[in-house]
This record gives sequence, structure tokens and C-alpha cells, in this order.
Amino acid sequence: MLIIERPPPVDTRVERVDDTTIKLAVTVEPPRVTAALDEAARHLADEVKIPGFRKGKVPRRVLETRLGRTAVVQHAVQDALPQFYAEAVREHELEPVGQPEFDLGIFEEGKDAEFTATVEVRPEFAPPPVEGVQVPHPEWEVTDADVDAEIGTLRERFAEAETIDRPIQVGDLAVVSISGAYKGEPVEDASIDDQLYQVHDPEESGQKLDRELLGASPGTIAKFTDTFDDDERELDFTVIVKDVKVLTLPDADDDFAITASEFDTIDELRDSIREQLAEHKLRHAREALRGRVIETVSELVDVPLPRVLVDQEVQFQLARLARDAEQRQIPFDQYLQAAGTTAEQLTDQLRDSAEKTVRAQLVVDRVGRDAGVNVSNEDLSRQVVEEAARLNMPPDQLAQFMTEPERLGVLFADAFRRKTIDLIIERVEITGGPPPNVLDGIADGEGADDSDDPVDPSSAVAAGGDGEPVERDQVGTSTNQT
Repeated sequence: MLIIERPPPVDTRVERVDDTTIKLAVTVEPPRVTAALDEAARHLADEVKIPGFRKGKVPRRVLETRLGRTAVVQHAVQDALPQFYAEAVREHELEPVGQPEFDLGIFEEGKDAEFTATVEVRPEFAPPPVEGVQVPHPEWEVTDADVDAEIGTLRERFAEAETIDRPIQVGDLAVVSISGAYKGEPVEDASIDDQLYQVHDPEESGQKLDRELLGASPGTIAKFTDTFDDDERELDFTVIVKDVKVLTLPDADDDFAITASEFDTIDELRDSIREQLAEHKLRHAREALRGRVIETVSELVDVPLPRVLVDQEVQFQLARLARDAEQRQIPFDQYLQAAGTTAEQLTDQLRDSAEKTVRAQLVVDRVGRDAGVNVSNEDLSRQVVEEAARLNMPPDQLAQFMTEPERLGVLFADAFRRKTIDLIIERVEITGGPPPNVLDGIADGEGADDSDDPVDPSSAVAAGGDGEPVERDQVGTSTNQT
């Protein structure tokens, strides 16, 4: 009979530092210390060349003489401590959410090794009540004002510009010629002739050009100093107002419907717009409902937040903003300048949002764990399809990206959280929602854009500036996998 000798387990004492941090005091018996030193010596023997010995065959005592005993010990500590720490974590069924900080006490042959590891873990908290919690459904019905707004936008597309004889007002179109110069030398890229420019409220736009044009008449020559695009130099601008025009909107009648659409009457056009708005608004509302439900449930319980998770979420949101700026070909420092903030201020501003996201993730994980939510292969496939639709990319491409070994945990966590949120929505009481017949054929969240809605923690994947999916740092969920 084959007998496998297992190494003696490490002896661990767990001390809670605070609600999210623990300290492990680990003791390792002498035989395992010796084994770690021998293994370190074998590794070093493969890396160094000592005259008179073949590579990899240098005795440990020779290595300690040539390299010093400290070198062998340091190598053993570097390799063995993470292993001993992992055994202690498994033994006590802990759930770390960050990297440990080691403090080495003793690591000598013939003695017990002693070290401590301080690490943040998932917090312990009572699950929030879910049954019967009332959550108001986001607005889903299309109003006449919604249809009027769409008709107005369509009328603007077919508006005609008519010349008028009065000073420029907000919303008018000005025909202008602009020339820019730096220290008296013309700057070609900052000059243009006969440009049609719509004047905005300078208090809202912050543009000096709007301020100079407001109240001007044809023939006015305005001069001012301003920067141009990403040029940090101050340029001297001269603007000549050549004409003032106002947009005249067509009447919203049957003739307009024939011109702007395939419909013969304005009533038919309005009915079509109402139908399209209803589908879009309902899809958007159903996705917003997910975030609203989790936000409501999360606020019912006090959850200690591990600092490392909040920091990771802040960095994820910062990286997403940087990718957005890159996609628009705007240097991030100029993006911050245009927003009137600094990287440090933006980080502080994002922290509140990050805390909400982390709290929602922890609450959803706890509810799902208590409910025994299982994730099947079908759930994973559904998650890939829904994420692909949200990111506007082929499901096969996202599946190839997400099913690589290092990303399977993220995919599983997303599917687990989405399934748990579905369960929570079934248990809470949704008020003011659409009747079942309205929901027929509408898949919750399919194709909706939830960027302005309360946080939905079911996804840890976002689109990068190049269209490729990007992952949020994610902690695993302790669930039963199928």
C-alpha cells in the first residue's frame, strides 16, 4: 500500500484587527523549515556557477559558504511564506481581498518558524432584509412631452437658416471669419473664412467667442485672446461678423411628415415615434431597476468596506475615464483641466461612487451565498451573450476573451451576481411598474445603457477605448459551482 507522508500543518492564531482586517500569527514546525531551506538551496544551485561543481549539484553547505547563509534564508522565506500563508487561509476558511503584509519573526533551521500576515478580508455582516422591500420602478411610460421633444429634434434637422437684421442672440447662427495669430504671426490652423457658428450662452459654454459675439451685428470686428485646441499658447483672435441668421423650424404638419419620414400624416409619425420611444424607455427602465433595487437593499445594512476593494474600484473608474479621453484623442491632463479638477480631486470625487459599488457587490454576494445561488454553464453562456450585447461586440469574440483561465473568475462572479440580482428582484415589491403584458418580449437589461443609473454590480467588464473589454479587479465569490 502506497503511503504518502503529508507535511505537518501550520499552527495559526487569528487576531481581528478591525472589521475588515485580520492578523495571522503562523508557526511552522522545524522539519518544514529545513525542507524550505533545502528547496531554496536547490533553486540557487541551478542559478549559480561554482568551480568544481556541476550546475545544480552544489551542496547547500557550499552555497552557504560562498553566498552566505542569509542568501539561502532569504530565498527560502520568499518562496515558503506565501505557501505557509495560503495553508493558514485554507485552514481557517478565510476570504482575503488583498495581498498580505508579512512580518518575519524567526526562520532558522532546527527551530519553529514564526511570522505574521496582516490582510484585509471580506467583512462579516448580517444579510439585509429583502422580502417585501418596496422599490419604485423607474419612469417607463412615454408622455406627450417625450414625443414632442423628438418631433422638435426632427424639425431642427430640417430647419432653414434665414438672414435677419438684428444683434446676435443666444441660439442664432453667425457667419464669421476668424483669424488667429501668435506674436503677430498668423496661425493657419486657427483661422477660417465664412464659418457658420451657432452662438451659445457664454455663462454655460465658457467660450470667449460666444461672449464676444453675443449682441454683435453684421460688420462688427471683435478681438480677444484665447488658447486654441491643445495649443498651450495664448493666441490673438480677430473675428469679423459677416451675417446673422436664425433657424426657422418647419411646422409639425402632414407636409413635414411626408418630407421627414415615410409616413403621410403627422399623426402616423407621432405614433411611430411613441412606439419606438416606448420600447427604448422600457428597456432602459428595466435595466435601471436592477441598479435601483440593489442600491435600496444595500442601504438597509451597515457594511464595513475593505479599503483595498474601494481603492481598486476608484482606480478602475479612473482608468475608464482615461480610456474615454484617449478614445477622443484628448490627453488626460487636458481632460482634467477642462473639467476644472485635478487627478487628486477626481480621485476623491470618485470614492463615494466606488464605495457604493463595493457595498453593492458585497451585499449581492452575501445574499446569493445565503440563498445557495449556483452558476451553471448555461448561466455563463447567457452572461457572455448579454455582456457582448452591452459592449456591442460579437459574443464569440467576448467568449474567447473571458474564458481564458485568468478571466474565468470574473465571468463566474458576473454570472453569479446577475443571477442573484434576478432573485432579489423577484423577492422585493416593485411599485409603479408596467403590467405583465407590456413586459412581453422585453428582456431585462438587453441592450440598455445604464451609464447614468444607480450602480448595477453584476458586471465587472467595461469597454476600453479601443473597443476591447477591460476588467475591474474582482474578488471571487464563495459559491457552489456546477
